[in-house]
Amino acid sequence: FFTGVPLFGLAIGWPLGVWVASSGQLPAWATDPDRMVPALLLGLFISLGLFFFFDAKARQALAEKRAAEAQLRLLQGQMEPHFLFNTLANVLTLIDLEPARAKAMLEALTDYLRATLAGLRHDRSTLGRELELAQAYLQLLQLRMDDRLRFAIDADEQARSAALPPLLLQPLVENAIQHGLEPKIEGGLLQISARVVNGELRVSVRDDGLGLHAGGAGRGNGVALANIRERLNALHGEGAALSLQALQPGTEATLRMPFVAGKPGPSVA
Repeated sequence: FFTGVPLFGLAIGWPLGVWVASSGQLPAWATDPDRMVPALLLGLFISLGLFFFFDAKARQALAEKRAAEAQLRLLQGQMEPHFLFNTLANVLTLIDLEPARAKAMLEALTDYLRATLAGLRHDRSTLGRELELAQAYLQLLQLRMDDRLRFAIDADEQARSAALPPLLLQPLVENAIQHGLEPKIEGGLLQISARVVNGELRVSVRDDGLGLHAGGAGRGNGVALANIRERLNALHGEGAALSLQALQPGTEATLRMPFVAGKPGPSVA
């Protein structure tokens, strides 16, 4: 198809273009086979050259897209062992001391794992669904951290309808907990907010924990954050970005990307 159509167009368009350019009269060379055949062959070689050039570019774009999808699948398939093992260890500890709380934690863990595994079968999501997943994660952590963790989620309906690649938000929430609030003795507050401003989706994850450079290393150097930046660049180029800002106290991570209405995958519920 992609070879035959350009050749057919060349055979029809070349004489027609020459005829139009010559005010309805074909020039002498266009009716002379000895001169017309080389001209057609030249046009054929140029067309084939352009075809192979754009075909190579299309194959390269497809390969990059598949690589990005494979990277996403790899990220989706990864389970944070620190989080999972700590939660199970807490359940084991609470079985004898507080069986009701242990049961609630195990139920919350089951709900969270079900929601996470459901996302493995889909390559699209919405901010609304990703916020539901983040809420399930935070509710589970509240059972672990008790009154040391408080959280709030603020996003209007337009922002919730935005298309968002799966597990793009979750690493930011996990980072805020693991590096900001969990190591802090008194814990703190995590806030997720999302708005659409001038055709751009802006999602921020803010905590009042230990701060961006706690322990001598900035959170922006993490593998998960580097992965997010690479995915944003593959999807939107310079039109999207992830930024980190040090607060007093705490840290704010902000996702910025073009707003596109999304088609949701399965609900977390």
